[in-house]
Amino acid sequence: MLWIRLAFRELLRNKGFSLFFTANLAVGLCGFVAVQSFSRSLNQHLDDNLRNILTADLVVTANAPFTPAEKEVMHKVLGPDVQVSEVIRFFTMVQTRNTTRLVQVMAVDETYPLYGGFALDPGIHRSAIHQSPSVFMSRDTAVTLGIRDHADPRDGLQDDSGRKAVPPGDSTPDASQTLTLGNTLFTVAGFFVDDPDKALTTLELAPKIYVGADQLANAGLLGFGARVRYHMYCRMPPGTDVPALTQALRSGFAGLSPDQSRIRVRDSRDVSQSLSRVTGYFAGYMALVSLVALFLAGMAAAFLFRGFLGGKHKEIAVLMSLGARRSGVCAFLFAQLIFLGLLAAVMALAGAWLLLPAFPWMLKGLVPEGIVLNMDLVTAGMALGLGGLGSLVFCLPVLVNLLSIKPLLLLQGSAADKGVNPWWRAAAFLPGGGWFIAGAMLVGGSPANGLVFTAGFALALLIFSLAGWLGAGWCRRLANTRHLVRKLAFLNLYRHRGASLACFVTIAMGVFLISLIPQLQKGLQTEIQRPEGLKIPVFFLMDIQDDQTGDLETFMQDHPGNLENLSPMVRGRILSVNDDPFHTREDTRESSGRSRRTEHNFSYRADLDPSETIVQGPPLSSDPWKFGSQTLFEISVARSFADDHDLVIGDTMRFDIQGMVLEGRIHNIRKVRWNSFQPNFFLLFQNGVLNNAPKTWLGAVAQVPPDQRPGLKNKIVQAFPNISIIDVTQMITTLTFIADRLSISVRFMAWLAIAAGLVSIFSIARHQARRQAAQTNLLKVLGTGFGDIRRISLLEFGSLGFAAALVAVILSAGFSRAIAWYFFDSLWALDMGYLLGILILTTLICMATAVAAAGKILKTRPLMLLKKSG
Repeated sequence: MLWIRLAFRELLRNKGFSLFFTANLAVGLCGFVAVQSFSRSLNQHLDDNLRNILTADLVVTANAPFTPAEKEVMHKVLGPDVQVSEVIRFFTMVQTRNTTRLVQVMAVDETYPLYGGFALDPGIHRSAIHQSPSVFMSRDTAVTLGIRDHADPRDGLQDDSGRKAVPPGDSTPDASQTLTLGNTLFTVAGFFVDDPDKALTTLELAPKIYVGADQLANAGLLGFGARVRYHMYCRMPPGTDVPALTQALRSGFAGLSPDQSRIRVRDSRDVSQSLSRVTGYFAGYMALVSLVALFLAGMAAAFLFRGFLGGKHKEIAVLMSLGARRSGVCAFLFAQLIFLGLLAAVMALAGAWLLLPAFPWMLKGLVPEGIVLNMDLVTAGMALGLGGLGSLVFCLPVLVNLLSIKPLLLLQGSAADKGVNPWWRAAAFLPGGGWFIAGAMLVGGSPANGLVFTAGFALALLIFSLAGWLGAGWCRRLANTRHLVRKLAFLNLYRHRGASLACFVTIAMGVFLISLIPQLQKGLQTEIQRPEGLKIPVFFLMDIQDDQTGDLETFMQDHPGNLENLSPMVRGRILSVNDDPFHTREDTRESSGRSRRTEHNFSYRADLDPSETIVQGPPLSSDPWKFGSQTLFEISVARSFADDHDLVIGDTMRFDIQGMVLEGRIHNIRKVRWNSFQPNFFLLFQNGVLNNAPKTWLGAVAQVPPDQRPGLKNKIVQAFPNISIIDVTQMITTLTFIADRLSISVRFMAWLAIAAGLVSIFSIARHQARRQAAQTNLLKVLGTGFGDIRRISLLEFGSLGFAAALVAVILSAGFSRAIAWYFFDSLWALDMGYLLGILILTTLICMATAVAAAGKILKTRPLMLLKKSG
């Protein structure tokens, strides 16, 4: 207890060190704890709400009405106690008095939903949409469709004259408020405040409306070519083994077809996996960056403690000469580090608690609405453990210096030996390295991801270390000058190569992290908004019938805008590749128990679109393929599809095209720029194969002035009610909004890393300044002005910061280019303005930090420095 009391007294006497050490470690821990709290809260939210998110225990989906045989399989597997709700889901255009807009229609029966429910306004019953052609929607959807001016529940609906059709507080909509779906006029029956179909994310292609399934018969929306999904939602009795039933259903449906069944079965596990894929990469990167921030904070802590311990060597040696054991001295220092680490953990928990509310804002559109973020005992325990034990791990390479303290050396005017056994010093770094690798595996989502990140981090450290070591040699050359300021500045860097190298690496790693992501983000955002060499269309047209193409072309000739890339689309299935069934081929991307999707859209075209480029093989033959020919027809495959399914040129593929089996051979591989928003397909067939097959068409409309877009969209829907229109400009706005939010959050985490790095810079600069106290004193005694001494510090640390930042931004450009090539199909853009700003800002911060750290010594009288050195 004596040593513990002494430890606390020592910390109170050194308030500056205690506060700085704690704040530095808290900054590094804060981001790590916040990201871990978010991940755990997200997982807990899914565990508690999976059935409500899915609105069932399992869902069976098909692209056509279920056959009697398929219903029989469900009845045999699920048993008589199952509760079933049938839902039809599709996209179509809706017309209101004010606008025309693509919507997602949920045609439900009276039992939907099986879990959760419609939170309707008072006075509205859920059966309203089944009694007459009417719809439920949210108030936000009403705003989107122009039915309401805004989503304030206190406001009533408004008609075209601006008069309120519903008195405030009365939620029953006026009968005049209608919208047209297909050939049927629907009324707005009411508004819900809680959508029962809780999407995995709030990013949706179109707003959602609910109708009664029995009201669709006369709407004319379920004809040929319509992309409709038929769902069977199933609720099982409590205690049912739902995963086993899911697998049994998949096996049962597979037995109905020699190839893969057209039916998909999902349960709550698939919901969790889908959301994990949406947020996994982002959360993993955030966690890994926060780990780096903690690592940099640990480096700063080690240097701070090094300076603190360096001034205590003589005191420790005196204590040991008076009978204190080395173990007691270790307990004294351990108690200090553990206390400061725990205090930093408490501060980090408080900071993370303040940061958590920002995550739903930063991830809006990617995480479920209504998620509650909090910190549990596991996260708090992890933070306290990292703070208390992490401080020891970080400072272990410094603590090993205790082995060099010997009381007998006091007689020689020193308390420490010249060095410690190199093996002991090397061993002191092993716990920190092991901790970092283990942490990377933990937060990276898998050991492989953790090892890859660690390898990349180690490679960057190695490059920075080599660059710093080479820079030390240049410092010696630059010191060969008669200019006093320049000579002493670079000579100091060369003489203290070890500390200078550590400072160089720390600055470079922080700058590297903060420079890496913006270049990827700029490339992706630029490609989304303005793909190089491509024209983004205004509208994307779907569900064009075969007999409407001529009328549509004639229609567009009389209206603003150009109809481009009108492309046929035929639905079919892939049966086999090289005589191996396609649905049984191994696919590591798919989850266990699920086979490949075999249904795809196929097309043909005379010439490639500007968004397509052949990267392997020759173009498809321009000669039409003839039925009955012994020659296999030619196929062009998108590179992404070929990579995903392990396809190469020369592979033979067999297809089922609406009941007819056809066989072709892969002739070339195409690179497709999907962000062009043009009609593109994974597989293109040779001319002549699909020409006579029943088909629908896709198209794009470009070059429409902004003020004429709403009118053109309304006229297209009035002339062709079955055609669905996607407003590409709105989609780009949504995607850009989400990209900006992600960029903000990623940059915030990177700034945490560089903040920890700057603390390390300050600690190293202060340590260097203290080591140069005697030299500074000598310069002052010899008459060197304060201005020259400040200029020496500015040049010394300014050049160090500039060199480190320069190497870091160059390396970040190379690394980001490689990442973009590997993960994002080379979508990359160099942001020179941002990199230049980071370079200048880092240099200025280093110079200011150096002057601040050396300020105390500059203001101290030479006589006082002589007394301290004596």
